[in-house]
Amino acid sequence: MEEKILEFILECAEDQKLVPFSVIEEEFNLIIDDSLKSVIADALWDNDTVSDVFIETDGFTITFFEN
Repeated sequence: MEEKILEFILECAEDQKLVPFSVIEEEFNLIIDDSLKSVIADALWDNDTVSDVFIETDGFTITFFEN
């Protein structure tokens, strides 16, 4: 399940830098609290294509390394 969430977030981030928490919550029927935000951000940082992850008020802002 965790991997599906990360894949979903990364796919959304390819289209738009900000991935709203509400979109993730609706897609996976869950509530994202502060501890889950932190766990997800750490997992995103572990992805080799991600250069920056910021936890904003309304979602994750993700930027990728340029090819």
